[in-house]
Order: sequence, then C-alpha cells, then structure tokens
Amino acid sequence: MWKLFSFLKMFREDLLVMMVALKDSRTPAAIKAAFLIGLLYCISPIDIIPDGVPVLGMIDDAAVLPAAVFGLLRFLPPAVRADAEVKAERLGRRLPYILAIASLALLAWIALIIWGVVTIFR
Repeated sequence: MWKLFSFLKMFREDLLVMMVALKDSRTPAAIKAAFLIGLLYCISPIDIIPDGVPVLGMIDDAAVLPAAVFGLLRFLPPAVRADAEVKAERLGRRLPYILAIASLALLAWIALIIWGVVTIFR
C-alpha cells in the first residue's frame, strides 16, 4: 500500500511540473499537443477498452495520463524542466491552501444554486 501512495505522490509532483511546463513558451508545441491528446483520451467516452467493462475500462484511463506525463517530461528541454521543477515545488507547498479555497468556492456555488432553485419553486 505504501508503494501506491509513493507512486501517487510522485505522479502529483510530476503532473505539477508538466502543468507548469505547459505554460512556458519554450516548451515545444509537440509536447503540448501530446499532453492534450492524452488528457482528452482520459475524458473521452471513446476508449480502447470501454468504461463499461468493469475494472479494465478504468485501468486504461488510469494508465494513459501517468504514462503521458512520465514520457513527455523526458522530452522537455533541460532548462524548461529545471525552471518548471522550481515553480512546481513552490506551487506544491501552496496546493493544500488552493484546494481548500477552491472547495469552499465550489460549496458556495452549490449552496447558491440550491437556494435559487428553492426560491424559484416556492
């Protein structure tokens, strides 16, 4: 179980590096396009193994994005990767606070929608 958590932590860090690198203008367009294709594959209803197949349908989605991130990080120019790692480390320290604020904002929107629906149908 510990190996799974260490893998997820490593993937989170690499995903942050990749997201920061995507915003950098020095990142090649081919890397940006390949990451976008991998991301679209994960959210697309069209898969190699359909999501209706129990377990296997989710495993292929869960494997594509980490494989894309790990593979594409190796093709980043060294200067871009170094800068992205530094920025991602700073962002990673603030990530719990960002997620907490985003969660509160989402809850506020949900409460506002519920209040609006109740008010309309009263």
